[in-house]
Amino acid sequence: MFNRFKLGRSLDEVSTYGCDLLLSELALAVCIQEGIDQRFHHLDTTSFSLSGEYAPESDEHVIIITHGYAKDHRPDLKQAVLELMVSQDGGVPLLSKSWDGNASETKVCQERAQTLMTTFKNSPSPRYVVADGKLYHKDNAKNLKALPFITRIPHTLKVVSQVMTQAVEIDTWHDVDEQMRYQCLEFCHFGIEQRWLVVHSEAAAWRAESSIRKAQPRAYEAIEKQLFHLQASRFDTPVAAHAALAPVAKTWKYHQVDSYELIEHKRYANKGRPRADTPCQAIAWQRQARVRPDAERMGYAKQLGACSVLGTNIEAAQLSDVEVIGGYKGQAKAEGGFRFLKDPLFFVSSLFVKKPCRIQGLLMVMTLALLVYSVAQRRLRHALARQNATIPNQINQPTSRPTLRWVCQMLEGIERVRMMVDGKVRELITGLNEVRIAILRLFGEQVCLVYQVPSG
Repeated sequence: MFNRFKLGRSLDEVSTYGCDLLLSELALAVCIQEGIDQRFHHLDTTSFSLSGEYAPESDEHVIIITHGYAKDHRPDLKQAVLELMVSQDGGVPLLSKSWDGNASETKVCQERAQTLMTTFKNSPSPRYVVADGKLYHKDNAKNLKALPFITRIPHTLKVVSQVMTQAVEIDTWHDVDEQMRYQCLEFCHFGIEQRWLVVHSEAAAWRAESSIRKAQPRAYEAIEKQLFHLQASRFDTPVAAHAALAPVAKTWKYHQVDSYELIEHKRYANKGRPRADTPCQAIAWQRQARVRPDAERMGYAKQLGACSVLGTNIEAAQLSDVEVIGGYKGQAKAEGGFRFLKDPLFFVSSLFVKKPCRIQGLLMVMTLALLVYSVAQRRLRHALARQNATIPNQINQPTSRPTLRWVCQMLEGIERVRMMVDGKVRELITGLNEVRIAILRLFGEQVCLVYQVPSG
């Protein structure tokens, strides 16, 4: 009975009820049941590329499937945008909302900030919104004043490079762990009293070094072209030749002048080959230069590339610097949720739904699948932590934080066999071994009953 017509009608009913409302109600019930910590709300957006023609509908609550900024790198396809907010505790979806395909991420963050102000104000426990640089915008400053936030300050702001330069020069870092350190400063920006944390990460330093290593040959080729055109010019004095090179060299990021020479070119009054007694009318100067990599500049660029700036208006007595950094690191939970939704194994790309309202319903159902997945994975990891136990990972090494996908792969091969014994139907579970039995026990007594495994 489950066919495409039943699926389509079910998605219509979900859309009529309200996709966002339905998921929020389910998520709230799950969070209460599972005791999920809801202090940190991680906000992010992504886009889903869609194929086919989607006729606009008259309902104002239905999204528009259209072209927009394609995070999937498929600008040729129309798309829909999905907003997702997850908890740091387990990456459980708290809410989701579908947007038009050309919706601005900045606009999405602004509207969500306005909604969260009331929600957080009425919450019995402190709650904070965590997002990337799209949340921190001048047009959103009014909302951020009344909203406890943690966000990455965009590098497009000039003050960010100034703050990072100051931090590198002062060099008074506080260690978070072996791989990360930070500096804190009080700052007022966009009219908001904030703490800005300049965070230096070894992982970011490695990425910056790799990026500089790739960019250096391209920069050298560009410099060679500049010097070629400069050497083709003639100058009246050596000072003028030197002055022409200085502004060009000032723009170089990773190179400096290694050596140079001035070549004089005499101009004679008469045409043709000059004789010994031909008077010299003027002297023109040509400058030839050679460059070499500047280790000091590259080292400084690496230091700046390893830094990022986090901003928050939460008081230090309420949330310490280290907790702020830990809160922002949880932003990976939202990104992990998007990886789950957009994974080819999820078969999202193979689904074709003609009506935009059904696209909204489908995105809600996909987010609901993420909710089930994240809760089950959280239960599994908490059970391993309580029992101080591990299971083998993909390379047969013990791990206490496996993914649920890997656990499901480990459970493949378990079968239920039905047989007739003395005229009665008996069921037998086959394919069990010690590792699979240990995994099934982690999920609780009800699962053990289904698989006929003693819960001991």
